[in-house]
Amino acid sequence: MPWDILLLAVVLSVDSFSAAFAMGFRRFSAARALSFALSSAFAEGAATALGFLLGRIAKDLITSYDHWVAFVLLVAVGAHMCWEAYHHNPDTTTEADDPRTHSVLKILLVSTVTSIDSLGVGITLGLAGKPILNYTLAIALAAFAATYLGLGLAKRMPAVFGSRLEIIGGAVLIVLGFQMLSI
Repeated sequence: MPWDILLLAVVLSVDSFSAAFAMGFRRFSAARALSFALSSAFAEGAATALGFLLGRIAKDLITSYDHWVAFVLLVAVGAHMCWEAYHHNPDTTTEADDPRTHSVLKILLVSTVTSIDSLGVGITLGLAGKPILNYTLAIALAAFAATYLGLGLAKRMPAVFGSRLEIIGGAVLIVLGFQMLSI
């Protein structure tokens, strides 16, 4: 695999890793973790491919407002996580009983929002006429691995930190949202 493809895939997977790490302070079953990793991989790959097609058609259709959409969604999810962590009842013990467990909808939303960068990269790849299949597969695989790694690292953090780490995780999503404004 050419270095430029590998480097781009790793760079684009940083948002997936950060979001998974931020969200991983809450309970995740193995099935939910797998669905999050698959969702991230699909969203990153699909966004790259869609961006490629849009880059072939017209770049200006998306780039003028995509960062605002990503900003609003990431800040909203991050703020919601902080609010839930602050109001958490520590007696909750199972994923099924925990009202703060991330829903499938939240996982899909975060996966989609963190893939906005891939959309922009896909547009650039489309304009440059690069081999989209190689890039798309590398980006999707990197997002899958980064999501699993982020969830796994967060899960291994000491439970004693509890809601404080969840608040930090929500803050990370908010910071990612603000970073979208500088893109």
